[in-house]
Amino acid sequence: MKLPLILLSILLATLTYAQSDCKPYVPNNEGDQWEITSYSAKDKVTGRTAYELMDKAETDSTSTFTIRATSFDAKDKETYVNTFAATCKNGKFIFDMAMKLDGSVMQAYKDMDVEVDASEFEVPPTDTSFTGALADGTLDVAVSMNGMKILSMNILIYDREVEKFEQMTTTAGTFNCIKLKQKIRTKAIVKIEGSSTEWYSEGIGMVRSESYNGKGKLTGYSVLTSFTH
Repeated sequence: MKLPLILLSILLATLTYAQSDCKPYVPNNEGDQWEITSYSAKDKVTGRTAYELMDKAETDSTSTFTIRATSFDAKDKETYVNTFAATCKNGKFIFDMAMKLDGSVMQAYKDMDVEVDASEFEVPPTDTSFTGALADGTLDVAVSMNGMKILSMNILIYDREVEKFEQMTTTAGTFNCIKLKQKIRTKAIVKIEGSSTEWYSEGIGMVRSESYNGKGKLTGYSVLTSFTH
């Protein structure tokens, strides 16, 4: 009769370790708020996104974070509100690719029916020695009005890899970050190729991102500008 109890103890210990071993790239406390400001390549403000951790739910092996993102344009007018999830599961931290919805693009469709099919988007822990390729991320968006499809859009993030680990300083503070590089292909009316570099810090999220066109020219960047508990 002791063997099942021993196995149960080992299983519970394993599940607890798997959850605690995962370090989330989002704040840990409900109500935490942070803001990312976007700039053109010439350092002109093009908008901002205000984030809030709305909910944190935990089971033996999984922590699920629900995040609300409110986008504003260059004149600080609200343009789009998006809610997405992130999870810590089996030692891995994963964003929902819905985090990549661009509020400035979605503004035109905010009064229409929007369906989103989002894949996972993994970010490895900063204390790992992992380098190399990461799984692709995909995001499919279908916009319709009165039952008629207006737009179909697909975003593919591929050739994702960890470049290095480094500190990044913004007006919100100095953070230890993992630096990721990736290519981006967007298909809507036309196909657009580009790439981006992103810095993520555990317990915070994205600290900085840089976007480039198909020729490798910087087109804009975003920076973490505030964080409040």
